[in-house]
Amino acid sequence: MDIKFIKQIPLFSNLSDEKAQIILDSFEMKSFEAGDVIFEQNQEGDGMYGIIFGEAEVSIDGTVIAALGNNDYFGEMALVGFERRNATVKALTQLSVFYLSKKVFDSIKDELGQEVTNEIMRRIKEDFEKTR
Repeated sequence: MDIKFIKQIPLFSNLSDEKAQIILDSFEMKSFEAGDVIFEQNQEGDGMYGIIFGEAEVSIDGTVIAALGNNDYFGEMALVGFERRNATVKALTQLSVFYLSKKVFDSIKDELGQEVTNEIMRRIKEDFEKTR
């Protein structure tokens, strides 16, 4: 994975190369098998995930609301203080993801500036408006 990959992810697309490298250096790689639950609704949020390859589904109260694939990300609200997951995410296929923990994000957010936090808040607002 390289800076080019990071910049394909909408959350990080406007970062400078230097800041994208900080994010890249902070990722932990994880893999899931088809059927694995990555996290459950109402579970404590501890970080975000970005899909490198594979597919996942998002459900709320047992109803599937979205399908996710390469370059999609989820769980980002945990980075800005939302303590509980608002959905369940399950791997549909073998899934390779990067993981950025809230603890690590908190340690690098001053270096990143407001760009990532602002983008997360913009997405939260956008998602809220879709549900109205």
